[in-house]
Amino acid sequence: MHQQSLQRETMHRLWCRQLQIEFEAICFQYDVDLRVPLFEITGARKQYGCWLPGQGCIQLSEHLILSHPWHVTLQVLKHEMAHQVCSELFAISRPGGHGPDFQRACGLLGVSAPFRRAGGDLAGVVEAGDDGAPGTAPGRRMLARVRKLLALAGSDNEHEAALAMQRAGELMARHNLELARADEEAGYRHLVIDTRQKIVPAYRKTIGAILRDYFYVRVVFATQYDPRVDQSFRTIELLGRTENVPVAEHCYRFLEERLHFLWQANRHRYRGHGRTARNSYFLGLLRGFSERLAAMHPPEPQARRAVSFPAATPPAVLATEADHGLQRFVRQHFPRLRRTTGRRVRIDSHAYGEAVATGRSLVLHGAVTDRAGNRGRLLDR
Repeated sequence: MHQQSLQRETMHRLWCRQLQIEFEAICFQYDVDLRVPLFEITGARKQYGCWLPGQGCIQLSEHLILSHPWHVTLQVLKHEMAHQVCSELFAISRPGGHGPDFQRACGLLGVSAPFRRAGGDLAGVVEAGDDGAPGTAPGRRMLARVRKLLALAGSDNEHEAALAMQRAGELMARHNLELARADEEAGYRHLVIDTRQKIVPAYRKTIGAILRDYFYVRVVFATQYDPRVDQSFRTIELLGRTENVPVAEHCYRFLEERLHFLWQANRHRYRGHGRTARNSYFLGLLRGFSERLAAMHPPEPQARRAVSFPAATPPAVLATEADHGLQRFVRQHFPRLRRTTGRRVRIDSHAYGEAVATGRSLVLHGAVTDRAGNRGRLLDR
C-alpha cells in the first residue's frame, strides 16, 4: 500500500510538470500572458477542474487524467485558464461565472465550444465524448447515403463495387460544393487518432495527403502526452465539417488495414529488402489508390473555383480552403500551425511499381462508424 502511494505521488508530480509545460505552450500559442500557477491533482470524480484565484492554483482530477485522452484534459485545463484570464487580465474579483467575460476568455484560448460550459456540466461533456458542434440535417443525410454506398462497395461484383465508391465520392463532392457556394457555416469536428508511435512514417503522411486531397478535411500531425507512461506519441488529427470527418477517418482505417494485409500476403515476393521493400510497397499502393481517386474526381474548371490554385488542385482542397468557418476552426485549435517538408525516402522500384498497379484496383468500402474519436488509444501498431 505504501509503495502504491509513493508511485501515485510520483505520477502526480510528473503530471504537474507536464501540465506546466502545456500551460506555457498554450500561453505561447495564443499569445496570452498569465502567471504560471501551482498545479494540484485531486481525487474528485465529478469536478474535473477548478481555478483557485486566492491560491493561484489550478486543480485537475486524477479521474479525468486517467480515464480520458490527454487532449480532453487539455481542454479542461484551458477552461480553468479562462477563469484565470478573468482574474488576472480582466480583473474580475469573483471570476467563477460562465457569462460573457468568461466566453471572451475562452475565445482568447481557443477553448472548444462544448468545454465552455459551467463546471457542473463539464463532466457530462467529457463523458459524452463531445468533440464538436452538431452537423446540419443535409450533412446527416449525406453521411447516411455515403454509408450505404460504401457498404455496397464491398460487393463481390467488381463493377458494382467501383460504381458505389465513385457515387459516394460524387455525393461528397456535390454536397461540399453546394455548401461552399452558399458560404454556409455548419458544425465542425476535431478528431484525434493516437498512433502510439514516436514518429510518423512516410506512408502515414501520404495517407494524410489523400485525406486532405479527396475527403474534405484538414490533416495535422501533432504530439500528445500519455500520462500512464509519461511519454509523448504522435497523433493524426482530422478537422472538418461534422459529416466529413467520419468518412475521412474510415478511409484512414481502411487504408491502414489494407496496406498491412496486402503486404503480409505478398511480402514473400520481396525477400532480402525488408523495411525498404515494405515502405515502398505501402507508398506504391497509396500512389495507385490516389491515382484512382484523381480519375474519379477531376478538378473543376478554373472559372468555377472560389480560390486561385494550380489547375491540378483536387476539388476537396479547393472546398476546404474556401470554407472560412473551417479555417477559423483550425486556427482555434492550432493558432501557430506551420507546414514542414519530409525527408526523402529510399524506394525499392520493384515493390513500388507492382504495388501501384494493385493500388489502382483498391475500392474503399465497409461500414462507416461514428466513433467518439476522442476516446482511447486507437492504434497499437
